[in-house]
Amino acid sequence: MKSLNNNHILAVINPKAGRKRIISVSERFSHFRNRIDYAVFSEVNEFRDFMREQASGYEIVVAAGGDGTVNSVASELADTGKILAVLPVGSGNGFAREMGFSRWIGRLLRDAGKITYREVDIIYLNDKICVNAAGVGVDSFVAHEFSSYEKRGFWSYVAAIFRIIWSLKPVRIKAVINEREIEEDVFMFSITNNRQFGNNAIICPAAAPDDGKMNIVIVKPFPFILLPVYTLRLLTGTLKESRYINYYETDKPVKISTSESRFHIDGEPHKLSGEITVTIKPKALRVLNTGRCMFEKRS
Repeated sequence: MKSLNNNHILAVINPKAGRKRIISVSERFSHFRNRIDYAVFSEVNEFRDFMREQASGYEIVVAAGGDGTVNSVASELADTGKILAVLPVGSGNGFAREMGFSRWIGRLLRDAGKITYREVDIIYLNDKICVNAAGVGVDSFVAHEFSSYEKRGFWSYVAAIFRIIWSLKPVRIKAVINEREIEEDVFMFSITNNRQFGNNAIICPAAAPDDGKMNIVIVKPFPFILLPVYTLRLLTGTLKESRYINYYETDKPVKISTSESRFHIDGEPHKLSGEITVTIKPKALRVLNTGRCMFEKRS
Protein backbone atom coordinates (compact mmCIF):
# COMPACT_ATOMS: atom_id res chain seq x y z
CA MET A 1 0.00 0.00 0.00
CA LYS A 2 1.62 3.23 -1.18
CA SER A 3 0.67 6.81 -2.00
CA LEU A 4 3.69 8.52 -3.54
CA ASN A 5 3.09 12.02 -4.86
CA ASN A 6 6.59 13.53 -4.84
CA ASN A 7 6.14 15.26 -1.49
CA HIS A 8 9.18 15.91 0.70
CA ILE A 9 7.84 13.90 3.64
CA LEU A 10 7.42 10.11 3.64
CA ALA A 11 5.52 8.17 6.31
CA VAL A 12 6.48 4.52 6.79
CA ILE A 13 3.60 2.57 8.36
CA ASN A 14 4.46 -0.46 10.50
CA PRO A 15 3.66 -3.55 8.36
CA LYS A 16 3.08 -5.62 11.52
CA ALA A 17 0.41 -3.32 12.90
CA GLY A 18 -2.45 -5.49 11.66
CA ARG A 19 -4.73 -4.88 8.69
CA LYS A 20 -7.31 -2.75 10.56
CA ARG A 21 -4.70 -0.45 12.05
CA ILE A 22 -2.82 -0.15 8.74
CA ILE A 23 -6.02 0.85 6.96
CA SER A 24 -6.91 3.30 9.75
CA VAL A 25 -3.50 4.99 9.72
CA SER A 26 -3.40 5.04 5.91
CA GLU A 27 -6.82 6.74 5.81
CA ARG A 28 -5.57 9.39 8.22
CA PHE A 29 -2.58 10.09 5.99
CA SER A 30 -4.76 10.13 2.86
CA HIS A 31 -6.36 13.38 4.05
CA PHE A 32 -2.93 15.02 3.73
CA ARG A 33 -1.80 13.38 0.48
CA ASN A 34 -0.83 16.74 -1.00
CA ARG A 35 1.71 17.22 1.80
CA ILE A 36 2.92 13.76 2.81
CA ASP A 37 3.55 10.45 1.02
CA TYR A 38 2.96 7.18 2.83
CA ALA A 39 3.79 3.53 2.32
CA VAL A 40 3.46 0.12 3.94
CA PHE A 41 6.36 -2.18 3.13
CA SER A 42 5.80 -5.93 3.34
CA GLU A 43 9.22 -6.54 4.89
CA VAL A 44 12.31 -4.72 6.12
CA ASN A 45 14.36 -5.47 2.99
CA GLU A 46 11.71 -3.90 0.77
CA PHE A 47 11.86 -0.74 2.88
CA ARG A 48 15.65 -0.70 2.78
CA ASP A 49 15.73 -1.11 -0.99
CA PHE A 50 13.21 1.71 -1.39
CA MET A 51 15.21 4.05 0.87
CA ARG A 52 18.44 3.35 -0.97
CA GLU A 53 16.99 3.61 -4.47
CA GLN A 54 14.12 6.11 -4.34
CA ALA A 55 14.27 8.17 -1.14
CA SER A 56 16.71 10.89 -2.22
CA GLY A 57 13.86 13.41 -2.57
CA TYR A 58 12.59 13.02 0.99
CA GLU A 59 13.84 15.39 3.66
CA ILE A 60 11.80 13.90 6.52
CA VAL A 61 10.83 10.25 7.07
CA VAL A 62 8.04 9.55 9.57
CA ALA A 63 8.00 6.24 11.46
CA ALA A 64 4.29 5.46 11.96
CA GLY A 65 4.36 2.80 14.65
CA GLY A 66 6.09 2.09 17.95
CA ASP A 67 9.72 1.94 19.02
CA GLY A 68 10.40 -1.07 16.79
CA THR A 69 9.30 0.89 13.72
CA VAL A 70 11.36 3.86 14.88
CA ASN A 71 14.36 1.55 15.13
CA SER A 72 13.88 0.20 11.58
CA VAL A 73 13.54 3.68 10.09
CA ALA A 74 16.40 5.13 12.15
CA SER A 75 18.66 2.32 10.94
CA GLU A 76 18.29 3.68 7.41
CA LEU A 77 18.51 7.37 8.34
CA ALA A 78 21.58 7.35 10.62
CA ASP A 79 24.40 9.49 9.21
CA THR A 80 22.40 10.38 6.07
CA GLY A 81 21.38 13.91 7.01
CA LYS A 82 17.69 13.02 6.63
CA ILE A 83 15.36 13.80 9.51
CA LEU A 84 13.40 11.24 11.52
CA ALA A 85 9.91 12.03 12.77
CA VAL A 86 7.40 9.76 14.53
CA LEU A 87 3.64 9.26 14.47
CA PRO A 88 3.26 7.18 17.67
CA VAL A 89 0.72 4.44 17.06
CA GLY A 90 2.54 1.61 18.86
CA SER A 91 2.06 0.00 22.24
CA GLY A 92 4.67 1.87 24.29
CA ASN A 93 6.01 4.72 22.15
CA GLY A 94 8.89 5.45 24.53
CA PHE A 95 11.06 7.32 22.03
CA ALA A 96 8.15 9.34 20.63
CA ARG A 97 6.95 10.34 24.10
CA GLU A 98 10.40 11.53 25.14
CA MET A 99 10.87 13.52 21.92
CA GLY A 100 7.40 15.10 22.21
CA PHE A 101 5.74 13.65 19.11
CA SER A 102 1.95 13.84 18.85
CA ARG A 103 -0.59 11.34 17.50
CA TRP A 104 -2.11 14.21 15.46
CA ILE A 105 -0.86 14.34 11.87
CA GLY A 106 -1.75 18.02 11.62
CA ARG A 107 0.58 18.85 14.51
CA LEU A 108 3.28 16.63 13.01
CA LEU A 109 3.04 18.57 9.74
CA ARG A 110 3.21 21.90 11.58
CA ASP A 111 6.39 20.73 13.30
CA ALA A 112 7.75 19.48 9.98
CA GLY A 113 7.08 22.88 8.38
CA LYS A 114 9.72 24.43 10.63
CA ILE A 115 12.33 21.89 9.42
CA THR A 116 14.37 22.20 12.60
CA TYR A 117 15.97 19.17 14.16
CA ARG A 118 18.11 18.01 17.03
CA GLU A 119 20.90 15.49 16.78
CA VAL A 120 20.63 12.47 19.06
CA ASP A 121 22.96 9.62 19.90
CA ILE A 122 22.72 6.04 18.68
CA ILE A 123 23.71 3.00 20.75
CA TYR A 124 25.06 -0.11 19.06
CA LEU A 125 24.84 -3.65 20.45
CA ASN A 126 27.51 -5.19 18.25
CA ASP A 127 26.15 -4.04 14.86
CA LYS A 128 22.49 -3.57 15.90
CA ILE A 129 21.31 -0.03 16.59
CA CYS A 130 19.26 1.13 19.54
CA VAL A 131 17.66 4.57 19.80
CA ASN A 132 15.73 4.18 23.06
CA ALA A 133 16.45 1.19 25.30
CA ALA A 134 17.78 -2.36 25.14
CA GLY A 135 18.70 -5.09 27.57
CA VAL A 136 18.17 -8.49 29.08
CA GLY A 137 15.95 -9.60 31.94
CA VAL A 138 12.32 -8.90 32.74
CA ASP A 139 11.93 -6.28 29.98
CA SER A 140 13.38 -8.57 27.32
CA PHE A 141 11.32 -11.54 28.52
CA VAL A 142 8.19 -9.40 28.22
CA ALA A 143 9.20 -8.39 24.68
CA HIS A 144 9.58 -12.04 23.66
CA GLU A 145 6.29 -12.99 25.34
CA PHE A 146 4.43 -10.04 23.79
CA SER A 147 5.74 -10.87 20.31
CA SER A 148 3.85 -14.17 20.42
CA TYR A 149 0.46 -12.47 21.01
CA GLU A 150 -1.85 -12.02 18.06
CA LYS A 151 -3.64 -9.11 19.73
CA ARG A 152 -1.44 -6.06 20.28
CA GLY A 153 -2.05 -2.94 22.37
CA PHE A 154 -1.60 -1.73 25.94
CA TRP A 155 -3.64 -4.39 27.75
CA SER A 156 -1.94 -7.24 25.91
CA TYR A 157 1.36 -5.73 27.00
CA VAL A 158 0.16 -5.59 30.62
CA ALA A 159 -0.87 -9.25 30.38
CA ALA A 160 2.61 -10.15 29.13
CA ILE A 161 4.19 -8.29 32.06
CA PHE A 162 2.12 -10.14 34.67
CA ARG A 163 2.76 -13.51 33.04
CA ILE A 164 6.53 -12.92 33.16
CA ILE A 165 6.68 -11.36 36.63
CA TRP A 166 5.20 -14.33 38.45
CA SER A 167 7.68 -16.78 36.95
CA LEU A 168 10.71 -14.47 36.95
CA LYS A 169 14.14 -15.90 37.73
CA PRO A 170 17.40 -13.94 37.96
CA VAL A 171 19.86 -13.79 35.07
CA ARG A 172 23.60 -14.16 35.65
CA ILE A 173 25.47 -11.28 34.03
CA LYS A 174 29.14 -10.50 33.54
CA ALA A 175 29.84 -6.94 32.43
CA VAL A 176 32.63 -4.41 32.16
CA ILE A 177 31.43 -0.82 32.72
CA ASN A 178 33.89 2.07 32.97
CA GLU A 179 36.67 -0.54 33.23
CA ARG A 180 34.98 -2.03 36.31
CA GLU A 181 34.13 -5.74 36.18
CA ILE A 182 30.70 -6.76 37.46
CA GLU A 183 29.35 -10.27 37.91
CA GLU A 184 26.01 -10.81 39.61
CA ASP A 185 22.46 -12.09 39.34
CA VAL A 186 20.02 -9.50 38.04
CA PHE A 187 16.33 -9.14 37.33
CA MET A 188 17.15 -6.59 34.65
CA PHE A 189 20.18 -5.19 32.86
CA SER A 190 19.10 -2.21 30.75
CA ILE A 191 21.05 0.03 28.39
CA THR A 192 19.21 3.29 27.86
CA ASN A 193 19.51 6.31 25.61
CA ASN A 194 16.30 7.81 26.99
CA ARG A 195 14.46 7.93 30.28
CA GLN A 196 11.56 5.58 29.60
CA PHE A 197 10.65 2.20 28.15
CA GLY A 198 7.25 3.51 27.05
CA ASN A 199 3.84 4.39 28.49
CA ASN A 200 5.70 6.88 30.73
CA ALA A 201 7.45 4.08 32.64
CA ILE A 202 10.65 5.96 33.47
CA ILE A 203 13.51 3.56 34.19
CA CYS A 204 16.37 6.10 34.15
CA PRO A 205 15.31 9.62 35.17
CA ALA A 206 18.75 11.14 34.42
CA ALA A 207 19.11 9.85 30.84
CA ALA A 208 19.18 12.17 27.82
CA PRO A 209 19.45 11.11 24.17
CA ASP A 210 21.87 13.83 23.12
CA ASP A 211 24.52 13.93 25.86
CA GLY A 212 26.99 11.52 24.23
CA LYS A 213 26.57 8.98 27.04
CA MET A 214 24.59 5.80 27.57
CA ASN A 215 23.05 4.87 30.89
CA ILE A 216 23.12 1.38 32.40
CA VAL A 217 20.45 0.34 34.89
CA ILE A 218 20.98 -2.85 36.89
CA VAL A 219 18.04 -4.13 38.92
CA LYS A 220 19.06 -6.85 41.38
CA PRO A 221 16.69 -9.49 42.75
CA PHE A 222 14.43 -7.92 45.36
CA PRO A 223 11.63 -9.19 47.63
CA PHE A 224 8.38 -9.30 45.67
CA ILE A 225 6.67 -7.44 48.51
CA LEU A 226 8.50 -4.37 47.15
CA LEU A 227 7.10 -4.79 43.63
CA PRO A 228 4.20 -2.30 44.13
CA VAL A 229 6.68 0.29 45.45
CA TYR A 230 9.05 -0.04 42.50
CA THR A 231 6.15 -0.10 40.04
CA LEU A 232 4.81 3.16 41.46
CA ARG A 233 8.24 4.75 41.31
CA LEU A 234 8.70 3.54 37.74
CA LEU A 235 5.42 5.14 36.68
CA THR A 236 6.09 8.41 38.51
CA GLY A 237 9.70 8.82 37.42
CA THR A 238 11.06 8.58 40.95
CA LEU A 239 13.26 5.48 40.75
CA LYS A 240 16.61 6.08 42.38
CA GLU A 241 19.80 4.34 43.45
CA SER A 242 19.20 1.74 46.15
CA ARG A 243 20.56 -1.56 47.37
CA TYR A 244 18.59 -3.18 44.55
CA ILE A 245 19.10 -0.62 41.76
CA ASN A 246 22.43 0.69 40.44
CA TYR A 247 22.95 3.33 37.75
CA TYR A 248 26.00 3.82 35.57
CA GLU A 249 26.78 6.43 32.93
CA THR A 250 29.50 6.02 30.33
CA ASP A 251 30.73 6.99 26.88
CA LYS A 252 33.11 4.03 26.80
CA PRO A 253 32.37 0.58 25.33
CA VAL A 254 30.51 -1.80 27.64
CA LYS A 255 31.10 -5.57 27.46
CA ILE A 256 28.30 -7.98 28.36
CA SER A 257 28.37 -11.78 28.71
CA THR A 258 25.48 -14.00 29.75
CA SER A 259 24.09 -17.44 28.97
CA GLU A 260 20.67 -15.82 28.45
CA SER A 261 20.10 -15.03 24.77
CA ARG A 262 16.68 -13.34 25.00
CA PHE A 263 17.43 -9.64 24.61
CA HIS A 264 15.27 -6.80 23.43
CA ILE A 265 16.28 -3.78 21.37
CA ASP A 266 13.80 -0.91 21.35
CA GLY A 267 11.11 -3.29 22.55
CA GLU A 268 11.64 -5.84 19.79
CA PRO A 269 12.83 -9.38 20.70
CA HIS A 270 16.33 -10.38 19.60
CA LYS A 271 18.50 -13.43 20.23
CA LEU A 272 22.09 -12.42 21.06
CA SER A 273 24.84 -14.77 22.15
CA GLY A 274 28.53 -14.59 23.00
CA GLU A 275 30.20 -11.44 24.27
CA ILE A 276 28.26 -8.32 23.33
CA THR A 277 30.00 -4.99 22.86
CA VAL A 278 27.85 -1.92 23.45
CA THR A 279 29.06 1.41 22.06
CA ILE A 280 27.58 4.87 21.53
CA LYS A 281 27.87 7.13 18.50
CA PRO A 282 27.09 10.73 19.48
CA LYS A 283 24.73 12.86 17.40
CA ALA A 284 24.41 10.29 14.62
CA LEU A 285 20.69 10.79 13.97
CA ARG A 286 18.69 13.89 13.13
CA VAL A 287 15.26 13.99 14.80
CA LEU A 288 12.55 16.53 14.05
CA ASN A 289 12.43 19.15 16.79
CA THR A 290 8.94 19.33 18.28
CA GLY A 291 9.79 21.78 21.05
CA ARG A 292 8.06 19.41 23.49
CA CYS A 293 10.86 17.05 24.58
CA MET A 294 9.94 15.39 27.87
CA PHE A 295 13.50 14.63 28.97
CA GLU A 296 14.22 18.37 29.13
CA LYS A 297 11.49 18.78 31.75
CA ARG A 298 13.05 16.43 34.26
CA SER A 299 13.88 17.87 37.66
